[in-house]
Amino acid sequence: MKKQRPVNIDLTTIKMHPAANASILHRISGVIMVFAIGILLWTLSTSLSSAEGFAQIQGYLDSFFFKFIILGCLSALTYHILAGVRHLFMDLGHFEELASGNMTAKLVIALWLVISVVVGVWLW
Repeated sequence: MKKQRPVNIDLTTIKMHPAANASILHRISGVIMVFAIGILLWTLSTSLSSAEGFAQIQGYLDSFFFKFIILGCLSALTYHILAGVRHLFMDLGHFEELASGNMTAKLVIALWLVISVVVGVWLW
């Protein structure tokens, strides 16, 4: 007997709740941080190698592109820490219900956006 299962699911029609979005963003920020570690270690190594290396990194920090990269690294780190603390509270048994989980997810995303804007203003 042939089962009546969907062959092609349109993912754009699925409405995910805020806790699911927060979880996906937490994973994405973790992947971004893996690449950020390489960039930050390279800048640290170059700046500590010599006075010329320090001046080179200082020159890079004046460019829009490098500031954008640093903002992305700091933004990913900020979100990952905030969502990680949320997950730790959930592991302790708090905010596990759907309503409170969605509320804390919205709170984490809102705090992340505010902190990212403040850091962006500070960088520029």
